[in-house]
Amino acid sequence: MQTLEKSDQYPAPAGSAPTQAERIDAIEQFLQQLVLLLEVEPELNRESIAAWLDIVGRSERAHGLQSLRQKVAMDSLRAVVLSPAVDVLLPAT
Repeated sequence: MQTLEKSDQYPAPAGSAPTQAERIDAIEQFLQQLVLLLEVEPELNRESIAAWLDIVGRSERAHGLQSLRQKVAMDSLRAVVLSPAVDVLLPAT
């Protein structure tokens, strides 16, 4: 079985690979949006987080507040954070 390197899992378009600072900024933005969502969404789940981040991302791009590299950084972060691979398995009740 071949193991993928982290950079192979979410390749960025040529010339648009986010910098370390842009990746850190994506983490900070993700956490800010998550805290806001926690305040207003009583039934928080993976789908509602993904939907909210889609709305926020489209709005930022529409207003020129998110560059392609920032989008790539956020998309990579979302793919890792919202991946089913991080699910916690609960015993059947």
